Amino acid sequence: MMQTFTFFSRPLAGLATGGRVLRGAALALALTAAAASSAWATTFVVTNPVKNDAFVLNTNDVLTINSNVNFGGSITVQGNNTVINNFGSISNNGVVTVNSGTTGTVINNQGTVPSQNVFLNATTTINNGSATETSGVTWTGYVGNRFTVAPVINNFAVWTGQIQPLPGGTINNKSGANWNAYMTVSASLTVSNEGSWNSQVQPSGNPTFTFTNAGTWAGLVSANGYTTSVTNTGIWSGQIDYSGSLTILNSATGTWTGLPNGNSGTLAITNGGTWTKGGFNFPSTGPNTFVNQAGATASFNATLGLNGATSFVNSGTLSLNQSSLLPNGASITNNAGAVLTLPLGSGSPATFTNAGTITNNGRINATSGAFTNSGTINNGRALIAVTGNFTNAGTITGPAAPLRGSITATAISVNSGTFGVTGQLDFCDAGSPANGFDTAGGTIGSATTFCLNNPLPVELTSFAAQADKGKVQIRWSTATERNSAAFVVERSATGDAFAAVAETRAQGNSTRAVEYVLVDANPLPGTSYYRLRQLDADGTVSYSKVATVSVAAFHQPVDFYPNPASDRLTLDLTAVPAAPCEVRLLSLTGQAVLAATLAGGRAQELPLAGVPAGLYLLHVRTAQGSTVRRVEKR
Repeated sequence: MMQTFTFFSRPLAGLATGGRVLRGAALALALTAAAASSAWATTFVVTNPVKNDAFVLNTNDVLTINSNVNFGGSITVQGNNTVINNFGSISNNGVVTVNSGTTGTVINNQGTVPSQNVFLNATTTINNGSATETSGVTWTGYVGNRFTVAPVINNFAVWTGQIQPLPGGTINNKSGANWNAYMTVSASLTVSNEGSWNSQVQPSGNPTFTFTNAGTWAGLVSANGYTTSVTNTGIWSGQIDYSGSLTILNSATGTWTGLPNGNSGTLAITNGGTWTKGGFNFPSTGPNTFVNQAGATASFNATLGLNGATSFVNSGTLSLNQSSLLPNGASITNNAGAVLTLPLGSGSPATFTNAGTITNNGRINATSGAFTNSGTINNGRALIAVTGNFTNAGTITGPAAPLRGSITATAISVNSGTFGVTGQLDFCDAGSPANGFDTAGGTIGSATTFCLNNPLPVELTSFAAQADKGKVQIRWSTATERNSAAFVVERSATGDAFAAVAETRAQGNSTRAVEYVLVDANPLPGTSYYRLRQLDADGTVSYSKVATVSVAAFHQPVDFYPNPASDRLTLDLTAVPAAPCEVRLLSLTGQAVLAATLAGGRAQELPLAGVPAGLYLLHVRTAQGSTVRRVEKR
């Protein structure tokens, strides 16, 4: 049973029960209620006449501070599931205390909180603003060490009140909100930022940090000695100081320019978007990883400090800085379709020395200066193109017959190590085609050829896909082609499994720029991924970068049920013309697994017997148009 009492008048001195200040006839009524039931609740509305009074909230009580009130009294929460609504201001003289042992307290601030006397001794949810109320809403009061139990803070507006220390908890900085409050943190903290984060976070105990950023993050994170993970789908430019474990996931929509600053611990980076920050050390303790996913771009704009515990795995476009060293124990794996450029930079000639392990199944461009191998290079059916001096003092192997890897150089070339003893390689020095190397020392395998093979004869200068009136237009251009046979456009719904959707003949041999255009007339609804597969005359295959396209589904009045389905699916075609309707069930890669023709104008059943369990795309073409929906088969 719940009763509501609203108090507006000033309390009478000395009249109180159960911690509440009572007035006049309300005193007798409250005493009767207290005797009858402990579940009664009170609604307090604070106006200017009572703005300096003391209020005690029991279970289910609600207190509201009116918009014109500058509250300077005290509020004490001693019951569960209480709510404090502030539409005015909780002044420097105002005190809010949530007693230990209580649960479910909610503080909704729709005004201002300059008070430095907010004490949270039990779990509390603070909503600073709301999805519809942000103008003029601020929390500026310095909290200090007055939060002793981890809160949940949902900030929709402006929060500048410092917290020292924050005993962990959850902070959700919403879209359009601004968090600019210095914090020390003594326990596990989870932050989800959709707005703007500009302040420092540092430990004062033994916390773990979990940050998810979909907005703009420019604040400093100090995480020395602790475990920190960051997932970025927005823009991250803030520095992270660490000496423990730091894990960074920069997703497909993310842009990363922040500095991971640490000399010990472990650093694990996965980049699916755009990474442009260099000039930092991978910790000497390790192990460390940098994974550049398909379609991603990573460009290190300054020198990296690498060590034997660091490995790079590149499936996209990766550019390392000038004057780099890959030391013994470190490794680079350049996957099929990937492009690795090393070193990157201008000015004085850059150098790259490999003393570790490089596995190349894509393309490596060494753009200037010198490329020296004193470690191990496993060059598959791939190309290493050196614009400058090339020295092999280590071991370079190739793929098994009939495949052959290729290495080209434009300046002085020296072999003093082992080249092509295992597997098949072709070496081509533009200045010495007769014997391949300017200085042919060391050991050169008998299967090695010179200037006879180039596994990537097509120089692709651009590749893009764009949605256009319900279709997707794929464009690419080549600068040169040698022995190219065909181009195949491949599509994926997930970015992993690709299937062919269109093909065109290549020029074969060309030294001029050529542009190509293909159209996917039946694209998948939502986000799709496209790449180009280039086929050589000898069967060699190479891949372009991945392009992402979003296509809105064209909705027609076609519905279906149930979803998920088991042995059959009912299509409601009553709203379309009574004409044949083409129905296809497609895999997520676009492959047809079931096709049927149903009559429009009525409900029809589509048998699913024999269709494996999984997710599919239901494509229905009627006289009015077509629709594509996702369906699950159990």
